Amino acid sequence: MELCTTICVDLAKQVFQLAGEDATGRVIYEDRIKSRQAFHDFLLKLPTTVAVLMECGPGAQAWARLLQAKGNPVRILPAQRVAEHRSGAKNDRNDCYAILRAGRDTSIASIPIKSTTALAIQALHRIRRGNIKRHTALGNQIRGLLLEHGVSMPQGDAAINKHVPQALEDASLPLPDLLRELLDELLMDWLSLGERITVLSRRLEATAQEDKVAQRLITIRGVGPIIATAIVAKQTDPSRFASGRMYSAFFGIVPDQHSSGNKIRLGKMSKRGDGYIRSLLIQGAHSVLSQLRPDSDQP
Repeated sequence: MELCTTICVDLAKQVFQLAGEDATGRVIYEDRIKSRQAFHDFLLKLPTTVAVLMECGPGAQAWARLLQAKGNPVRILPAQRVAEHRSGAKNDRNDCYAILRAGRDTSIASIPIKSTTALAIQALHRIRRGNIKRHTALGNQIRGLLLEHGVSMPQGDAAINKHVPQALEDASLPLPDLLRELLDELLMDWLSLGERITVLSRRLEATAQEDKVAQRLITIRGVGPIIATAIVAKQTDPSRFASGRMYSAFFGIVPDQHSSGNKIRLGKMSKRGDGYIRSLLIQGAHSVLSQLRPDSDQP
């Protein structure tokens, strides 16, 4: 351990596979720790001169903050880029070696070590997104169940708010009593989720009002509190990017390439990076385009 310059960790819930290399890149240390407390004690005893590599995964942010506070250099590597360096079957030992190789790859940018505040904002976004998915699924289920009995309605939340209560109260419609009870329960769940989404959106708006970076982002057309707080929670260092185009590439909002030699072939959107933020940015761009006249020359 005294000769190790870099230690890599393959994280799991209770089992932690370790591998260490010296300054020449030779693996000189391997171990397997089978409890979280033992791993915590190991990190506390680790010399501050040893750099630690870990793959993005369960608890990576918490362990990285512990090491950062202790004074160890620490990097979190994206899982998809680590997988590119794996050789042989997928197991903890080979994953460790893959992390070591990925750590030497200078083209791989580390994942930012986020503050607890940024992680809380990220959790708020994830909960809101999950509620939106369930809200949409319930709305589609209500429409499908009614359509099976010949009752159709327009798209949109306003249509469900208006037409479903009317359908439940209309005795002339051929809806069994059991189905009316079930639809009423689904409608109550759908309305409750809608209220919850509104509350979460207001929390994000309040968070954006308190953050200076978010306020600057909101000045961009098509960017509102939701997009601004999502980008702030990402905590990406702007100095990594030479231009806005590179930032777009980071989120996959650029064409994929299939080029060779002098032939440049551009394909569909690459869809690399954070899919959630990419979808928000696309929605924001659509909202701007929908407000422009066809002959508009606004920048």
